[in-house]
Amino acid sequence: MNACLGRNLQSGLAMDIELARAMVGTAFRSGAELQNLLGILKERCSPDDYKDYARGIAAAIDSIGVALANKALAAHPELNAEIEAKIEKDGPYG
Repeated sequence: MNACLGRNLQSGLAMDIELARAMVGTAFRSGAELQNLLGILKERCSPDDYKDYARGIAAAIDSIGVALANKALAAHPELNAEIEAKIEKDGPYG
C-alpha cells in the first residue's frame, strides 16, 4: 500500500495531515462546483435531460467523496471536528 493513502504496514508511515486537508478541501470544492452546475442545468435542460445529469453528478460527487474525503478522514478522524468548526465559523470548507 502506498503510504500516502493510509497506514503502510511495512513502514508504519501514515498520510500527512496536510495532504488529508488538501484532499478533503478538494473534494468539498469539487462537490460544490458540481452542485452549482445543477442549477444551470435545471434552467437550461429538459426535465428528462436534467434527471440524467443530476444522477451523473450525484454519482460523481459520491465517487469524489469515497476516493478523497473518506480516505483522508479515515486517516485523520480529528479533521472532522476541525472541518465542522471551520464550516460553522466561515461557511463552506475548501
